[in-house]
Amino acid sequence: MSSYIRVIYDRLDFIEFKQNLILLKQPQHKASVFYKLTLDDFLKIRDLTLNFENQIKSGARTSISDYESELFEICPLIKTYPSASTLIAKVLMSEDVFNSLFSSSN
Repeated sequence: MSSYIRVIYDRLDFIEFKQNLILLKQPQHKASVFYKLTLDDFLKIRDLTLNFENQIKSGARTSISDYESELFEICPLIKTYPSASTLIAKVLMSEDVFNSLFSSSN
């Protein structure tokens, strides 16, 4: 894939990510923190999520708090939004991995 096509793909993925966050957020919460996310932040978050998802699939013992702490290192602004890590995980992870992450937390 050419670098130009990769940039277009990443930008479209970023737009879809932000749209899904806004649609899934709690109605009473303002999502201005998500407007401030940059493409670079998103790419780092997407890579983190993919690595985290691969760890879960390989059987590593992880938790949402592990994911959350790494997420906050990438973008400290996310800390200000209630349940941001759960919302981001729901948007970026496959449904089965997301469900297994939360079933192991309970």
